[in-house]
Amino acid sequence: MSMTVHYRVSLSSNSATTGEGRLVDLSLEGCRIESTQPLPVNTYLSLRLIISPKEMPVLVDLAAVRWTRGTVCGIHFLSLQPLQTARLKTLLAGAAPQNPPNTPDKE
Repeated sequence: MSMTVHYRVSLSSNSATTGEGRLVDLSLEGCRIESTQPLPVNTYLSLRLIISPKEMPVLVDLAAVRWTRGTVCGIHFLSLQPLQTARLKTLLAGAAPQNPPNTPDKE
């Protein structure tokens, strides 16, 4: 399950910040980012997902760019600390749309 979001994200590769972007889709496995500059496929990054100014960013230790389309790219999360995974799960659960109860079809 993924959700559409609009969060800031800070991208780093080789321990240097390489730029900022806007997180537009988020799931437990990865995300879609609009970045200020195109990122080549197979670039390995660490990410700081800035969910709220009041909360610490969710940290992704290792992620890889899997596809790009202009300045939009698909990111696959490869390594997160257990605490960060738990925060991500809580975030996704809290923002998940509530499904309406099943109603039988009218005949």
